[in-house]
Amino acid sequence: MKKHIAIFVTSCLCSATALAAPTLGGCPVFPSNNYWNTPVDTLPVHASSNAWVASMGTTRRIHPDWGNDLADNFGIPFVTVPGTQPKVPITFGPDGFDDESDPGPMPIPPNAPVEGGNAADGDRHVIVLDTGNCILYELYRAFSQNGGASWRVDSSAKFDLRSNALRPSGWTSADAAGLAIFPGLARWDEVAAGEIAHAIRVTATPIWGRQGSQNVFLWPARHWSGSGTNSSNPPMGARFRLKADFNISGFDARTQVVLRAFKKYGLVLADGGSNWFFQGVSDERWPDKVLDELKSITGGNFEAVDTSVLLVNANSGEALVPTSGPPPPPPPPPPATGGLNYQGLWYRSPAESEAGWGVNISHQGDILFMTWFTYDVDGTGMWLIMSRGDKTGTGTYSGQLFRTRGPAFSAMPWNKGDVVSTPVGTANFTFTDANNGTFTYTVNGTTQSKPITRIVYSSPVPTCTSGGTQGNPPNYQDLWWRSPAESESGWGVNITHQGDILFATWFTYDATGKGLWIVMSRGERTGAGVYTGEIFTTTGPAFSAVPWNKADVRSTKVGTATFAFSDASNGTFTYSVNGLQQSKPITRTIYSTPTACR
Repeated sequence: MKKHIAIFVTSCLCSATALAAPTLGGCPVFPSNNYWNTPVDTLPVHASSNAWVASMGTTRRIHPDWGNDLADNFGIPFVTVPGTQPKVPITFGPDGFDDESDPGPMPIPPNAPVEGGNAADGDRHVIVLDTGNCILYELYRAFSQNGGASWRVDSSAKFDLRSNALRPSGWTSADAAGLAIFPGLARWDEVAAGEIAHAIRVTATPIWGRQGSQNVFLWPARHWSGSGTNSSNPPMGARFRLKADFNISGFDARTQVVLRAFKKYGLVLADGGSNWFFQGVSDERWPDKVLDELKSITGGNFEAVDTSVLLVNANSGEALVPTSGPPPPPPPPPPATGGLNYQGLWYRSPAESEAGWGVNISHQGDILFMTWFTYDVDGTGMWLIMSRGDKTGTGTYSGQLFRTRGPAFSAMPWNKGDVVSTPVGTANFTFTDANNGTFTYTVNGTTQSKPITRIVYSSPVPTCTSGGTQGNPPNYQDLWWRSPAESESGWGVNITHQGDILFATWFTYDATGKGLWIVMSRGERTGAGVYTGEIFTTTGPAFSAVPWNKADVRSTKVGTATFAFSDASNGTFTYSVNGLQQSKPITRTIYSTPTACR
């Protein structure tokens, strides 16, 4: 088994199979490791938590959107049918989403309950669970035709409850987010049994739906809502939990069952609607006291969580939960085999065509260490790492891709034991010459390939070779980290050095532990071995966007940085980020035969 170079400490994210999945009628309500059924009580707070909670209302009271009165099917009703239930045709209304729907026929009984009652003019959800085949059918704006001989709908979706499969990306469902509704409903039988072991569906307005030319929704959501561009509003798929320090001891024991679910599994934003309205199934057994106590809680007691660490595959609802693991030892250095050296900063070819993202390559021996600076689906900065890309042929290197979390860049002390890495895919580099190649990657099931070329911004451009000594004066193009080596493995700085200008990309973590990259695009020489420049954070199109529009990249100045080198391999990195100043000794990262650039 290949080991990873210890620029970061590895932990494992293991499938949450130990938890039992909710069941109904002998069917699982999705597998136990499904997103809906995965605890989020230990996940980090999302960087946008304060803004999203404020948008929904910190003083607004949460509202159980169901009751104990069965009149007019208040709440979201459902019905179970046997596997022998006859299937009837499904047709679509003039405003329907037939191109994003699963076609009929479907086993919808003539008397299937309609949300709001037969005379309603709202969402009119119809939910049918086929317990013989464990298939869930959900309809939006459903109207019975000819006594139930067929149904006219605006959208229809079906889900295999034994599978983690998601709908195609960009497809809606009976919910705006493209998710199933039933697994997010609170049911009295669960409360009576003492546990709600899944997240609960919630609505909000307004919604963040657009970022530049891209639609915005968070995994596992498959669809956006509206065209709002304000990122202070939550997007579809956002997940919230009741804060751990919220005291539930004074509530009725039955209310506490719901509140424990809020803390452990949280709320999933799945549709537009009144803020903090969460959904369930009406039942005459729901006590008024429970419903009233739930209505006494305000939104400010909730926080948004970062669920990106749960992701296994962007096209699957399977989720991971973190468990700690020991750091791997560094690999033995293989002998250098000569040939071209690819150390440096690369981006999409032709030059400037997709300015705003790039890959930094450290090349030692027959190993590439690559950091990819790009953007997540919500447009925020994201970095991925190939900690060991092995040579597989002439000019060809391949390795696993990881996403990591760790202590905030400003943490004191900075504990490398808190760094967690998650495998998200693979990367392959095929170089045609010293300055051009192809970057092919698979990230959470999305595979793309792009031509790349070296970034040239000044002269002279150094020539890098395996082995040898640094020049005099030295060129600082390399991968650097905290000195002494290994003391803070988990973050680093890539330096590209051309002429008297450094281009530095610092990969680290924000206050929530999420990956953060900060760039010094022009660090000018101010003295012997001293370089200073402004530093920026950026937002831009998702890494997978097609086309990828560089016009959507936005940079924000956050401070300044200075590199002061005492010799060819050691120096000091001093920075001011949003008013916070720190200074750290740094040294070159050595994991194989060192490279010298002249």
